Amino acid sequence: MRAAAHARELARADAPLSDVALRAGFADQSHFTRFFRRTMGVTPLAYRRERRA
Repeated sequence: MRAAAHARELARADAPLSDVALRAGFADQSHFTRFFRRTMGVTPLAYRRERRA
């Protein structure tokens, strides 16, 4: 699952979301955010904060 791999990277990496998005093959951070929210139910930033809390 594509979103699961990105979620793992978000949880463990300190890289900016824009860098994660580009490495994942998205054109920009907003496209990545829309995909992630649709797939995972939360924004990438919210997911990262939840996992690190």
